[in-house]
Amino acid sequence: MYKLSFIAVFCLLFLPASANADPCPDITVHVDNDVPGSGYTETNGFNWASRPTGACSGTYRYLSHDKQVAPNNDGTRKGKANWKPKITVTGNYEVTISYRATVNRTKDADYIVHDDKGGETHQVIDQAHTGDCTYVKLGTFYCKAGGDCRVELDGTDDGQSDAADVTSFKLVNCDDPPPPGVCAGIAANSAYEVCEQTATSCAGVSADGSGCEAYCAAAGMVCTASFGGEPGCQKEANNPLPCDPPSGNQSDWCDCELAPATGGGGSGGFPMGAGGAAVSSAGGAAGTPDGGASAGGNDGGGAASPGANGKAAGCSVSLEPRAASHLEWLLLVGLLFLRRSRRGKSLKDSPQRAAARRYWRPTSSPAPRLRRSGVVLTSGVSK
Repeated sequence: MYKLSFIAVFCLLFLPASANADPCPDITVHVDNDVPGSGYTETNGFNWASRPTGACSGTYRYLSHDKQVAPNNDGTRKGKANWKPKITVTGNYEVTISYRATVNRTKDADYIVHDDKGGETHQVIDQAHTGDCTYVKLGTFYCKAGGDCRVELDGTDDGQSDAADVTSFKLVNCDDPPPPGVCAGIAANSAYEVCEQTATSCAGVSADGSGCEAYCAAAGMVCTASFGGEPGCQKEANNPLPCDPPSGNQSDWCDCELAPATGGGGSGGFPMGAGGAAVSSAGGAAGTPDGGASAGGNDGGGAASPGANGKAAGCSVSLEPRAASHLEWLLLVGLLFLRRSRRGKSLKDSPQRAAARRYWRPTSSPAPRLRRSGVVLTSGVSK
């Protein structure tokens, strides 16, 4: 029990200072056509009509040439809808659109996500199906506080009825935008398009018939999903395909992720987490997050070093101590006091000590005389 307690204190005192940082806030920004000022706008508003049936929130909007529901429409059934959230925390946001699906809806609703890295991501969604309220995740995109991050629905291409409802922006992490080079290997191929990018993933269109395995391998990644796709970042989300073997299509949409790092625990000492770092209690080696080890010194101070994935699960150990908080010092002192008091009590109340106090009392005589129940013992001979 005491060993585990001291391990916990060790973790508290040697965790990196960033572990005490405030977590990324739980924020979801909703942009709704029913909420004035939320960031929803339209072009050719006279071609749009509202209806509550089957809506995801309140009412939904749809392009119509029916004079009864859109009396001022121009008969083209064309227009655009825009969702521009009021972002207060910079970070990567998961964007989810919604619409009311019906069989007379457009088969190619063109959504364009404008992120604050200057990128545009196009996705085509078939809204012509049953099911009424439908949610679709478009992906994760970088948005800055007060930036120009937004989603656009372009309904000016075919004169069909596009539908629009609430769009949400959920903060996933507060990291900076991903480095531009993570998908550089894919972007270097003129037959490949990079349409979405995070610090660990790429997504886009392979247009040379090589398939998604080859597309992802160009960036040192693995294929996690494949769909029908067309140049111009058009994803056919309702047409899933296998990553391998190649589909045989000239173009496909490919989702790629960095291969997960694998590792084992430390070879000695106290393991701080599965696959994580360990501190060796003997002169042996301590495990590293990627399954490697660093040798311990003569004093048994084997220390974990970062692995290929750069992070360790569980209690990762930093050899640079940081300033402990008052609460942590109080916890440490309390554990030390508890250990000492329990040790003293256990010695005081041991059966041997109790028997000695009860039956044996030393006398003031210089001779080695002991008294027990009225019988005097001297040099082991009773008198």
